[in-house]
Amino acid sequence: MPIDQSESDEDSESIPGVTLVVPMETFRLEPVTAAINDRREVDIHGTYTRLAEAATVARAAGDPAADALQVLSNIASYHFVPQNRVEPFQPLAIFSGRRTGVPGDLLADQIEILAAFSPDIPSPALRARISDVCRLRVPRNAAAGMRAVSAYVDCVTMVLRGEAEFAFEKKSAACVTGCELLIRATIVARRLGWDRSDFDPLRNVISDVSQMAVDSNDAWGFVHIAPVNLDNVIWNPKAVADAAERLALHGQMVGDHFGQRELWAVAARAYHRAKDAENENRCLIAAAETYVGNADARTDSAMAQASFLNDAIQALRPIPGTVQRRRELQDRLNATQPNIQDEMSIFSHEQNITDLVESVENVVSGKHFPDVLRSLLTCERSPDPDALRKEVLETGYGSISGIMPMTVSDSQGRTRFKAPGLNFNGPPDEDQVRFLMNQHDQFRRQIAVAAKLNTIRRVIMNEHYISLAMFVPVMQASFFVPHDHDLIFAKGAYRFLAGDDMEAAHLLLPQLENSLRHVLGLNGIETNRINPDGTQEEAMLSRLLDDYRDPLQKIIPAAMLVEIDLLFNFRGGSSVRNELAHGKMGDGAFWSPDVIYATWLVLRLACVPSFRVWPDIASVMYSQGCH
Repeated sequence: MPIDQSESDEDSESIPGVTLVVPMETFRLEPVTAAINDRREVDIHGTYTRLAEAATVARAAGDPAADALQVLSNIASYHFVPQNRVEPFQPLAIFSGRRTGVPGDLLADQIEILAAFSPDIPSPALRARISDVCRLRVPRNAAAGMRAVSAYVDCVTMVLRGEAEFAFEKKSAACVTGCELLIRATIVARRLGWDRSDFDPLRNVISDVSQMAVDSNDAWGFVHIAPVNLDNVIWNPKAVADAAERLALHGQMVGDHFGQRELWAVAARAYHRAKDAENENRCLIAAAETYVGNADARTDSAMAQASFLNDAIQALRPIPGTVQRRRELQDRLNATQPNIQDEMSIFSHEQNITDLVESVENVVSGKHFPDVLRSLLTCERSPDPDALRKEVLETGYGSISGIMPMTVSDSQGRTRFKAPGLNFNGPPDEDQVRFLMNQHDQFRRQIAVAAKLNTIRRVIMNEHYISLAMFVPVMQASFFVPHDHDLIFAKGAYRFLAGDDMEAAHLLLPQLENSLRHVLGLNGIETNRINPDGTQEEAMLSRLLDDYRDPLQKIIPAAMLVEIDLLFNFRGGSSVRNELAHGKMGDGAFWSPDVIYATWLVLRLACVPSFRVWPDIASVMYSQGCH
């Protein structure tokens, strides 16, 4: 793994490039030049591992080249976020307040040396990365920016010509990796002056990749490259729209409703850019109708049909002239919903995963990403609430903590809950029972997070390439995820797997309450009430878990609902919902076992319904670059 960066480095060992400057002559040593001499290396994905291994060998041999190799490998390890104009290179991993390296860690003198060295790097992928980092740190260094753009173009051009391929045997220049390189290149080029003739090769390669995708009927490739084309006005918008429409109607797209939807959305965006509202709306309607196609294809599942029909209705709602069609779909939805309760009474998935970290690693290491993701989502089960209640009552009367009243305080020291203690002379107080159940179950959650969730996430970060786009189809296929919330859930999943538990928690935890209302609505159960003054009020989480417990138990396992109550709602527990919603969580709380587990639990609720179509989702993930 790359070097961890912590808040205090006083006692840490020297880190080349970060705490000490590696001189130019070290970068000129033979072990360094040999390690970066692959002129066909167009993907940075494997560069870090190769350079890190070379650094280890050099350090073991006492070779000073180890320092230069470590600097280069650390830079190669940065997590690439090309759409982020401010922080395109982010930590590869963040855990418990510690992170891997970022460009801001590098010393200014080291940046100057790297900028001078970058023109001599034969590997186009590494030359692009080093040059881009140097320009990012020193924005006035236009020469470094020009080299970065040129190197990005070289990488994509070599793949386009068949002279090289991206990692994981991706041979199309229009794949996710190629388009990400072009996106970053355009951002850098615009900072330097987009109209300069120096960037003609960049504009030409975007056009060539777009045309290649059209000529080869590469629908997903065109979905990837078309936004780059549109954003930079490479083609006339109507030409982009025409190409997207032709691909959407091509015979190979029959049955691929998700792919068709993406293409119609591209066409609608292009017509919007061309200020052609009539054709924009026509394409938006066609995109919405693909949801109906999804519903037609799912005769095996009333819940899936209801979810897709609801998505179609919501997609049509802002489009003029669709009132009659929405009514037709609403009638069909109303006819489908009564069949949902029999089908979706409960969902449960068995998984034979041990508690030992080594065993978990053996189960998931070397597997394909969709299989590893599924293992992550099913590696732990909610405990049986009746068995848990029985156990805490049997042990509670024999312990001081069970008998004595206790006070639960929040992070600010304010009393949040008072546990009354067990009563020997009458039935147990239910709040005390819930308090003990939560305390008892907290140990299980800690083991689950430490031995399973974090272990599998580490394996994913070490062995797999992931992108935000991979999680979108998972969320779109889930009845738990409301329309227009796909990206929120997808980004939450993406950040959770990247180890950024703070961002993942903020994205996913607030979605639980609304999704519970959503699934009840899909079952024909209204959750809002009219107040005496005529205003309407949605049921909050506590009322959903109390007043709507019976219908929810027909959709979500009772054990999981009890777990939700103890984690999110019960004030004697972690009270995750209130602590997050009211801004009371401190920085460290987001990496606590309960918050990580709660985030995973919401992610599990969102993804498990998609298991019915997991092979199809896996195929989409493979098309977007996972392995």
